[in-house]
Amino acid sequence: MTRPITTDDAQRRLEQHLLAVVRDQDARIPYERRAPRTLAEMRARLAAASPTTGEVTA
Repeated sequence: MTRPITTDDAQRRLEQHLLAVVRDQDARIPYERRAPRTLAEMRARLAAASPTTGEVTA
C-alpha cells in the first residue's frame, strides 16, 4: 500500500523539478554572456579585461 502524497512531498518534488529546469536553461547560456556569480569570477573577468602591465592607455 502506498502512502498518500503530502504537501511536503509535493513541495519537494516541485523544488527538484524547478531546480533541474533552471540548471538546464542556465547551461545553455554561453559563458561570455553569463553574469559573474561570485567575487572570484568578477575579479577574473576584470583582470582579463584590464590592460596588461606596462601598456599605456589613452
